[in-house]
Amino acid sequence: MASVAVAAVPARAQDFQQGKPITIVAPFGPGTTNDIIARLLAQDMTTTLGQSVIVENRPGATGNIGADYVAKSRPDGHTVVIASLSNIINQATGNTTANLLNDFAPVSFTGGVLYSMFVPNELPAKNVAELVELARQQPGKINFSGFVGGVPQFLGEMLNRAAKVNTVMVPYKSTTDALSDLLTNRIQIWFTPVASGVPVYNAKQARLLAVTGEKRAAVFPDTPTFKELGYPDIVADVSFYMLAPKGTPQPIVEKLYRAVDKALDSPKLKESFRVQGIEDRRGGPAELGAYLARELNRWTEIVKLSTPAK
Repeated sequence: MASVAVAAVPARAQDFQQGKPITIVAPFGPGTTNDIIARLLAQDMTTTLGQSVIVENRPGATGNIGADYVAKSRPDGHTVVIASLSNIINQATGNTTANLLNDFAPVSFTGGVLYSMFVPNELPAKNVAELVELARQQPGKINFSGFVGGVPQFLGEMLNRAAKVNTVMVPYKSTTDALSDLLTNRIQIWFTPVASGVPVYNAKQARLLAVTGEKRAAVFPDTPTFKELGYPDIVADVSFYMLAPKGTPQPIVEKLYRAVDKALDSPKLKESFRVQGIEDRRGGPAELGAYLARELNRWTEIVKLSTPAK
């Protein structure tokens, strides 16, 4: 009987613990894209897995606090995180303790967003070419919103380098904090996730000039990408993805992946994604692992180019 009991332990370790909830950590606050995706997934995954799936916000340090918490959690599949490009940039800048390649088991892509660039309606620039010309005429006078170590900071620096202009970052706590200053022309460029830009665009509060994807945003089909406009390096196609702690058994990783993939097929989730400008993005552990390695290399080089020489 003892030998039978011992043999049963590994089998149980390959499945979820009944009665114990699965926690999806959102490393940013309520209402952010990470949080929205986590809550939409949780609803469907609860039914698929027969386990209670809950969302816990652990914001702070541009996604580091939540990611570090999950990296140090028990590798049993009951604690996962919805991470994003912010976590990749954190590692590329050396601003993290958890390593995306060494401390996590990749599970699945969970969606994506592009960044969009808006300017005030009163700014005399109807397209990117006119904005660049205006910036060349007024070096150091055109301001863009950003926050240190965040995606908007690097987008502004990419534009400066690619267009050979000198625009200046005005720091904010988040992209949405900068909106009121855009509307009053205190800043002239607003880089924000497409999901945040949709209501601004629909209300015609500001002028949308470009998006940062390899292809156009589905919710903004008439808006060109920077790549189309001759700036192939200004690409920030922000994927969101689920990670589990390193050492999570592969059968559990596969169950999580299949549950996420099924949730992404839900008509209700698809409609929520469409309305909020979140792109459908799929792929399992192997695809996600390759993506993380590739993007870490890419953003490490971007960070190097964006760091002033000493």
